[in-house]
Amino acid sequence: MKHTSGEIIAAQIANIPNSNRGYGYITIETPNKEHVKLKVDAMTKYDTVERGEHVTIEYDNLGGTEILSAKKILRKT
Repeated sequence: MKHTSGEIIAAQIANIPNSNRGYGYITIETPNKEHVKLKVDAMTKYDTVERGEHVTIEYDNLGGTEILSAKKILRKT
């Protein structure tokens, strides 16, 4: 499991039918100005996926792919 933090600068999230959960992608900008694109799906636990929020994220590669999948997205306090 990998960790990073930063500000959500882009979010393309749709709602899963019959659920309060979303799926799609977010992009965060880390403190050293790197952009990290992460997949959000039904297995992602999150406080927020709103642009402008500062978050810490646990993520990993999705299977054997290069896709980064968020596992937890927590609002920084």
